[in-house]
Amino acid sequence: MSERVAPDAERDEGYVEESRSLTMGIVSVLPLMLVYHWGIIQSGYGERNLAQAWLTGPLNLIGIEAAHLLNVALVLALLGVLWRSGRARPFSLLAVAGIIGESAFYATLLYKGAPALAGLLDERASRVVFAIDWPAHGPLCLALGAGVYEELVFRLLLVGGGSLLLCRVFLWSRAPSLAVMLAASSVLFAAAHHVGPLGEPLESYRFLYRTVCGLALGVVFTTRGFGVAAWTHSAYNALVLFQQAALRA
Repeated sequence: MSERVAPDAERDEGYVEESRSLTMGIVSVLPLMLVYHWGIIQSGYGERNLAQAWLTGPLNLIGIEAAHLLNVALVLALLGVLWRSGRARPFSLLAVAGIIGESAFYATLLYKGAPALAGLLDERASRVVFAIDWPAHGPLCLALGAGVYEELVFRLLLVGGGSLLLCRVFLWSRAPSLAVMLAASSVLFAAAHHVGPLGEPLESYRFLYRTVCGLALGVVFTTRGFGVAAWTHSAYNALVLFQQAALRA
């Protein structure tokens, strides 16, 4: 007779499964959110990131300090998702360290590969390195936070939420749903850099480069989860700032 497993027994997950879960992804990005909020308070830096600029725009119009409010609300929301997950066993700090190390590897590939790939289609695209044209003095802590915000909007909400909508409402299968939302979110990610308060003039080679980056981050998200995608984006931003600092030295 086969042994019956209790319904509430937890499956022993390995690193790949655990690091890919949304709950572990949230745990891993909370330190980034706290560092980002501290950076806003300490630096007073006006331009932050595209996703936050759109989300805080309506609040800024009525005089509310939207950057602080939105960050606190986001951290509370992420903690709420963790509480609702009902996870009984503690999170592994080793898994968090693994996510950071894995993301550093992907960020290096993105840093080296995206300009080269985009440059095959347009040589000028190989000279674009930042997902947003921040000034060279942009604080590192704010660059790290941009990764979390933009992955929340473009990957977790658009790719994750959009593909779920196509599956549940329009009864699409998973593969075409993901493919459509990966393509759509990558194009929107690129287009978003040319509109709004932090937008810049539309140039085809910049649009191409950012589409390639959006697609690469979308693949990381769909295969390795939100936490790895957010840390990859943040680590990529850090690599660019380190490069800029080295060039100025």
